[in-house]
Amino acid sequence: MDWNTLDAVSRIAGNGNAKYLEAIRQGNALFHEHDIITPLRMAHFLAQALHETGGFTVLRENMNYSAARLMAIFGVNHHSAAVTAAEAERLAHQPEAIGDRVYGIGNPRKARELGNNQPGDGFRFRGNGVLQTTGRGNHRRMGEACGLDFEGNPELVTAPEHALKPALQEWTQNKLNVAADKNDIRTITLRINGGLIGLSEREAWLNKIWPLLKSDDQLAEPWEAAAADKKIKMLQKNLNTLGADPALDVDGRYGPSTRQAVKAFQTAVGIIADGIAGPVTEAAIKLRLNTLR
Repeated sequence: MDWNTLDAVSRIAGNGNAKYLEAIRQGNALFHEHDIITPLRMAHFLAQALHETGGFTVLRENMNYSAARLMAIFGVNHHSAAVTAAEAERLAHQPEAIGDRVYGIGNPRKARELGNNQPGDGFRFRGNGVLQTTGRGNHRRMGEACGLDFEGNPELVTAPEHALKPALQEWTQNKLNVAADKNDIRTITLRINGGLIGLSEREAWLNKIWPLLKSDDQLAEPWEAAAADKKIKMLQKNLNTLGADPALDVDGRYGPSTRQAVKAFQTAVGIIADGIAGPVTEAAIKLRLNTLR
């Protein structure tokens, strides 16, 4: 790698926690081991990490939520915990109680998903480290993969010599280098987050870190440096068939023109116009194409 990752991170996250910055300083061999050897792969990994850790300032998830924040993150229609307004008022600023209610035995569905089977697990195994590893089961699984006892010692996840290991393991297991090569931040976010929470903020981090990592001869924007994607080519071709104006270059890269064409189509059919060609938009395009045929 011919770029200085630590220098790039320090320039956009100068207040980062010393443990994270030391992990990155030591991390060259680990990045090579996980094949993060291009600027675009590194930019996508760091964009996710920077978002998950608040610019490398958050070691552990802060469960000291206000009632309003509890409702916004874990309330009815926002999370499987479905915290009510009355519960939020009662739980506010009680981190351990909140942890058990949303991740632990107070939320049986999520507890089973995370492997939190003992009282206190929700708080003890709350978001932890570079990609905020959450749950007893995930700590155990990542620990086994890394040859470390993260379940018995969750604090190891943020030790400088180990902090990158679970995050990179998760990255590799989810085959995210392939998505990064296509500049597919949506897929990366889905696999790390389980949803699209904070997608625009993750994109903002990507756009900040990319110019600091790319070589002088690489193109200005991440999407321009991406490999062509057959799925995006088909999307562009279909949008052209449906009358995209101006017509799109069918280049397999999801740039501003493609995003605008998607947004225009979404507006025309009456669905949320966010410029993201997700399942609802894809289904609407297929329906329109079938109608034309």
